[in-house]
Amino acid sequence: MATSSRPTVWPDLSAKLVARMLSAHAGIGVVLGALLYIVSLSGVLVVFHAEFARWEQPHITETHTASPELTARAAQSLLDHARAAGETPDRISVFLPTPDSPRLAGGYGDTYWFIDQNAALGDRIDHGFSEFLIDLHYYLHLPSTLGLIVVGLLGVMMLALVVSGFLAHPRVFKDAFRSHKPGNGQLSLADRHNRLSVWGAPFHIMIPLTGSALGLATIVALTLAQTQPGMDVNEMFDTVFGPGAEDTAQAGPLPDIAQALRVVEADFADAGLSPWIVQIANPGQDGQALQILTAANQRLIFGEYLQFDSSGAFIGKTGLDDGTFGQQATASVYNLHFGNWGGVPVKLVYVVLGLALCVVCVSGVQLWLYKRTRKTGPQPLLERSWIALVWGPPALIGLVLALDRLLGLADTAMPAVFWVGLVILTGLSVFAPSKAALSRGLKLCGAALILVGALAHFGAYGVSGFQSPAAWGVLAGLIVSALVLGANAMLSPKDRKAGKPASADTPVQA
Repeated sequence: MATSSRPTVWPDLSAKLVARMLSAHAGIGVVLGALLYIVSLSGVLVVFHAEFARWEQPHITETHTASPELTARAAQSLLDHARAAGETPDRISVFLPTPDSPRLAGGYGDTYWFIDQNAALGDRIDHGFSEFLIDLHYYLHLPSTLGLIVVGLLGVMMLALVVSGFLAHPRVFKDAFRSHKPGNGQLSLADRHNRLSVWGAPFHIMIPLTGSALGLATIVALTLAQTQPGMDVNEMFDTVFGPGAEDTAQAGPLPDIAQALRVVEADFADAGLSPWIVQIANPGQDGQALQILTAANQRLIFGEYLQFDSSGAFIGKTGLDDGTFGQQATASVYNLHFGNWGGVPVKLVYVVLGLALCVVCVSGVQLWLYKRTRKTGPQPLLERSWIALVWGPPALIGLVLALDRLLGLADTAMPAVFWVGLVILTGLSVFAPSKAALSRGLKLCGAALILVGALAHFGAYGVSGFQSPAAWGVLAGLIVSALVLGANAMLSPKDRKAGKPASADTPVQA
């Protein structure tokens, strides 16, 4: 008897189970494909959110260090500014220079400024476009708590897609190294989907796993808070991240920030901790308290919270760097999700793998469209709508960028431009003369808008205004992205001749 050709690396599943898994995989993917794609695409951009922020205000003088004395004077300048404006802030924060953001800044409430070497407040921080991208990825521009929950659930669904995809394709590892002739429609697309799915499997599991952990932590906290009388959501998070600075001083001068920073440098440098954010709760008032969030160099955790008294003496820490496994694991999720742990090389790897994840999301739905067309006939309205949902977001992000750089688009209007624009594009897509023309037009519009936004921003500041190396990097990245998108549009296949199956006109060119 001939032996089975089925690979032994995968369990022998029944045909009925495989069919069910395939059905579940397709159903989840089609319903959530567009949102998963938008979250993945925005995630690729958010990897460089710090660089985008530096690009938005490229003229700010950058520095890699800030002395303890300068930091203390910066905090006093913020408090003096608040008092002069008749305000009593609950907290003032000073952000020390870091490799990702080598600028001294600080503020209170919703307003923050860059701070110069004389501790004077300079330009207000205005990162509207980068905040638009962050809010798109974190919350899909929904109210914060609801948005975190929705995006967290999307992470769970993406993880379900990964698992069900492997279970639905017992030969997926073998197929990952197969290649059909280019232009072979569905088979070529399936090759691309399978190869990227298998090759990027560790990343495709890690990203939704950490993303869902970030989002669903809110659901867990809300649920647990209901089971503990008198405990709110913030107190639930305090069990992991600590309760914040403790009241240590009466009304009067600010705590000795300079001394506290000297203690950090002397006692915590060997542990890989460096000062990052100085926070003074109730500044100048009764119960004022000093806390310093340190960055953890060469660690996945985002940092450690250190508490100090009014004289700058160390009181204690939260324990994120050496606490329980759960604390350290939770504190590592953010950096692991966004690639904030290895500099620009790691971020570039995340971008490549993130783009591959976008292709997997898109090609999965496209494969379903192929099968639906084969079973029930051409689906021109559905196919055109999907093209709009794939190539509309890059074009609309370019539109937001161009309007912001040319007209100073209000930050609050950016989400409306994106989502209303996406609805309009999807509705108008049914009137496109062909799928190829729609795809090509959206790509060219996206390329043109990105290029206009990038060049308008450069023209506003000029060569002398681009003092940040990151600003030059983002400018180059935007120009290259526009050129690649435009070239992809020009090289896209033309409309098929009459008589060819409609499903052969693949709307997505990865």
